[in-house]
Amino acid sequence: MRSFSLMPTVLVTVVVAALALAASPGSAQAQPAPPPGPAAGALPSFDDALAALLGRPGGLTADEAARRALTASPAVQRKAAEVAAARTDTQSAKYALVPRTTVTAGYTRLSDVEYPELAPGFSFPVILNSFHLGAQVAVPVSDLLVRLPPLKRATEHGVAAAESGQRSAQREAALEARLAYYEWVRAELQVVVAERLLQQVRANLGLVQALAEVNRVSRADVLRLEAQEAQVELALAQVRELAGLRAEQVRIAIGAGAEEALAIGEDVREAAAAAAIPAATELTRTALERREELKALRAARAALEEQRRAARIDRLPRLSVFAQAVYDNPNQRIIPAEDTFTFTWAAGAQVSWSLNDFLDHGPGVDKLDAQLRALDADRAAFELGVRAQVTAARQAVVLADAAQEATRRGLAAAEESHRVRQELLAAERATAIELIDADTELTRARIAVIDALIDRRLARARLAHVLGETTP
Repeated sequence: MRSFSLMPTVLVTVVVAALALAASPGSAQAQPAPPPGPAAGALPSFDDALAALLGRPGGLTADEAARRALTASPAVQRKAAEVAAARTDTQSAKYALVPRTTVTAGYTRLSDVEYPELAPGFSFPVILNSFHLGAQVAVPVSDLLVRLPPLKRATEHGVAAAESGQRSAQREAALEARLAYYEWVRAELQVVVAERLLQQVRANLGLVQALAEVNRVSRADVLRLEAQEAQVELALAQVRELAGLRAEQVRIAIGAGAEEALAIGEDVREAAAAAAIPAATELTRTALERREELKALRAARAALEEQRRAARIDRLPRLSVFAQAVYDNPNQRIIPAEDTFTFTWAAGAQVSWSLNDFLDHGPGVDKLDAQLRALDADRAAFELGVRAQVTAARQAVVLADAAQEATRRGLAAAEESHRVRQELLAAERATAIELIDADTELTRARIAVIDALIDRRLARARLAHVLGETTP
């Protein structure tokens, strides 16, 4: 996101090149009174130009961009789907607690057979139509008491991990939206500075042209300023294109359409007092407590531990109880068979043990142990990464605060120097070239202040993200 930060340097370089005029022999001969012509001091107020751009009512702010990004981000939507999928696993675990109930109904047509007579005149009746209505309830007692509880807890930990992942994606989307917003603001401010710079160059060019007409500077000096004017025009076109690119990035981040007009609703010139930044160790401790990524890793590890506990239970025998009711015609328990519906029932208990489950237990547990070790390694690596991130983010905030204070003082000095140069020029004690020099320093100071203000907000946004602060 910082690849364009060289643009202010390009603008300053273009203006600094104009200072070469001061080194030329023709311009070294200072004249006590320059001829009348356009002067840089006659330019519109720079602060008025910024005020027209920043803090516009109804405009977009960084907080609003972050909120809109929560619903526009595909990554957040994917994490929401993962949470929904994890919650279905929880429902499945709850349904597993319900006794397995089976209801059956059937009809069978039997082929005709002849039964031998058991005694003269006595034989079993032949019933060719068979009807069945039945119900069975089986309760896996050992699973309900021992195996299903850890599996249910595992699914709950899985939901917690998915929810932490969703919150982490939300924070990431909010940060990206904030960064895109402030980079867009920086680009728009660079346009203002470039436009102001072009006005200054043109005003100075008019002044030098007037001096050249009375032979007080050489024609070469005029040509050099004309070349600088062309370079500044190119720089202005570049920063305007950059501003359009940054605006499009903001639209993508917040889900705005091309028809939605963007205006800057935040006045970045309003800089709060720099608060004391705690030590890196304290910030690291805070980050490790808040970061959703660590919470997700802990929840995932807890889920694997519960699955491991359930897997160890699989090697034990299983106890289940059952009850069965049938309403058959003929009922197989009625001897001799009768062509009528008869109700019977049965109940019992069963203990089962599977050799295959016992053999599969070992590799399954070993696999879960390996996954637990992998999660432990991921957590250790993430904690080390958090420590490095906190240190870097804290340092960036400290430097940004110092840069904001230093550039503020530098701008005050440049403004005062420019005012004094204007007064000296009016009193015929300075040259137009010296005023150009003052203009250049003032432009440089304004660019530095803008960069410091934006960098300060970016640094604090990144620090808040590293510390795991909640999204808006």
